[in-house]
Amino acid sequence: MIVAIDGPAGSGKSTVAKAMATREHLTYLDTGAMYRSVTLACMRRGCDLASDDEVVSIAKRCDISFTDGGTKVLLDGEDVSADIRTAEVDACVSRVSSISEVRRLMVATQRRLASNGDVVAEGRDIGTVVFPEAEVKVFLVADPEARAHRRAVQRDGGDEATGKAGNVDAAEEKAVLDDLRRRDELDSTRKTSPLVAADDAVRIDSTSLSVDQVCDRIHDLIEAARAKGESEPETKPDHKEEGDVRSETKPAKVASRRDAKAAPKPMRAFHNVRDDYFDHGMREFPWPSRAIFNIAAAIVWALSKIWWRWSFENEDEFIEHVKGHGSVIVMNHVSMVEPVVTVVMMWAHGIRVRAIYKTEFDSNALTRWVFSRVGGIPVDRGSADLKAIRRAQRALERGECVLIYPEGTRIKSDDEEVEMHGGFSLMAQLARTDVVPMAVVGARDVTPKGHHFPRPLRVFLSIGRPISFEQLGVKGRKASLAAMEEKAMHDVFELRDALRREHPGKE
Repeated sequence: MIVAIDGPAGSGKSTVAKAMATREHLTYLDTGAMYRSVTLACMRRGCDLASDDEVVSIAKRCDISFTDGGTKVLLDGEDVSADIRTAEVDACVSRVSSISEVRRLMVATQRRLASNGDVVAEGRDIGTVVFPEAEVKVFLVADPEARAHRRAVQRDGGDEATGKAGNVDAAEEKAVLDDLRRRDELDSTRKTSPLVAADDAVRIDSTSLSVDQVCDRIHDLIEAARAKGESEPETKPDHKEEGDVRSETKPAKVASRRDAKAAPKPMRAFHNVRDDYFDHGMREFPWPSRAIFNIAAAIVWALSKIWWRWSFENEDEFIEHVKGHGSVIVMNHVSMVEPVVTVVMMWAHGIRVRAIYKTEFDSNALTRWVFSRVGGIPVDRGSADLKAIRRAQRALERGECVLIYPEGTRIKSDDEEVEMHGGFSLMAQLARTDVVPMAVVGARDVTPKGHHFPRPLRVFLSIGRPISFEQLGVKGRKASLAAMEEKAMHDVFELRDALRREHPGKE
């Protein structure tokens, strides 16, 4: 899903796009911030903005990225989120963004950033140039006076969404208004990617609307687009009112982009990049990888069974449930024993499971290589990692299981303060599947402090009943997610406590 929000400066694009990213679990792509970053880089280096060659040269060397779900902008590794919003940058950004080669460079980067996930992108040519195949296109407008007031409030440190600020200087607001009108003229008349609404964009006037009201209207468009599924209408109506989704046939690359996500190119032995292992089913891995995995799994199964004498309660019922049916498995995390034995137990039954692991493990070249070949999916715990969520969703839809530890790290003591990560419920909701709680005891002190090798222990695991969203009886997407998180973790800890009662002294 790509949501394109275009419109003039101060129309509320950034505020609305950020809100929609949070509401719809999309990645926020602030394309305007990229042009502002190039402008800032030019200004810092004393570049002659009248020289296209100098500006392009600097643009080529700029490393622009986003963190914190797209809300923080980094220029060459430096956080410039505030620096790019100054009046000085405002005055120069239209000139920089009018250079065709700069736009070509930025568009290529924007498409690359959006290639692996669902995004909401805002700017001035998103629906016409950057993502002409976007499923939802909005052209957001507002009266110049309202836009000028919002921008003045933003610079004054007030709430741009509500327009409330301590004291906004009237002369400053007038200067902002004059600058906005000048920028409107420049943006709408430039030769390269002028500011115009796409033919199939829905126009929304935000002058008298709150952010929530604008988001509600865009939400309706998103839901309507989702309801269309993969089929595309063949005719284009003569007229379209605000709030309706356009019926015009979209470019052919819409289908090709979806097909590419659903059916990536087949893998070949010794001709794959690391991402291929995240985006293909484990049974599609090339034969050398599958052979190595099967041999290693057989050895680990035998050795771990002898060394830790592990056993699963309700194993048969669980295996019967997940055959050909991908489920999200959540459990408490005390050591590396439980993911290992869970993976090999399911392997022995012919079930493939993909463990979600934190990207910190990728800093080591060996674990980076191994984890990808055994089906792991990396997740950046410091952000809303929608790429990992989508990869997990597609794995579940293929019938693979996904193993995830909401505690995020190994818990060495019950007194340890734990922050739960609830992304597992979103994975299950997107894949329309259930969540299976699981618990372990006996593995916490497998490698005591001062020891380098795991010691022999008796490890006990228990598998609970699958939890479906339907049985929760909760309406609303967000409420369902919260209810699933609470119910699943409640069952995990109940299973753990029951195991402790059955096996006293096991932690």
